[in-house]
Amino acid sequence: MSAGTLAVFIGVVMVAYVVPGPDWMVILRYSARRRSSGFVAAIGVQCGLAVHMTAAALGVSTALLHSSVAFTVLKLVGAAYLVYLGAQALWKSWKSEPSSGKPAEEADEPVAGRPLRIFRQAFLSNVLNPKAALFFVSVLPQFIDRDAAVAPQVLLLGGLDIALGVLWWGLFVLLTARLSGLMRRSGPRKVLDRVTGTALVGLGGALVISS
Repeated sequence: MSAGTLAVFIGVVMVAYVVPGPDWMVILRYSARRRSSGFVAAIGVQCGLAVHMTAAALGVSTALLHSSVAFTVLKLVGAAYLVYLGAQALWKSWKSEPSSGKPAEEADEPVAGRPLRIFRQAFLSNVLNPKAALFFVSVLPQFIDRDAAVAPQVLLLGGLDIALGVLWWGLFVLLTARLSGLMRRSGPRKVLDRVTGTALVGLGGALVISS
């Protein structure tokens, strides 16, 4: 695998990361509230990506995407989960303010156990996204040397993809976390919840109708 091929692959991967999608919206929602929550969401997304990479290396993704029934089921489940996350954010934005008089961040749900919930949501949003699997079985093979062992190359390129994602999401969280002070106010937090919630519901709907 030449350096030129790796350079092109890096360019393709970075474009894929920069373009807003489900992962973007999930991480943005949490990082704009608290930096640590954003990092947890980013770790969840990248762990989900590692599942796709491993499945592709084992040939599972290829078999799955060649089965129209299995692919449709995965697509519908993934779309339903995105709609669920979006609806959850919208519902939270429309709930009445707590009467305790506490600041918004203190009136939120308890911090205990919350990182695990954030990780689970981010992880599942990626694992249940068939387009993530599609990347590993349609785009990634374009950069593989057919004369060499395939699985090690998938792991190499997939690992590079994940490493680039760690750098990108780290920068993304640091930048968006600067809004955390603003997001502690109930008004901007409601706006963010409504924007990301609507985007997630829309992405889920688009996933259903996409071929």
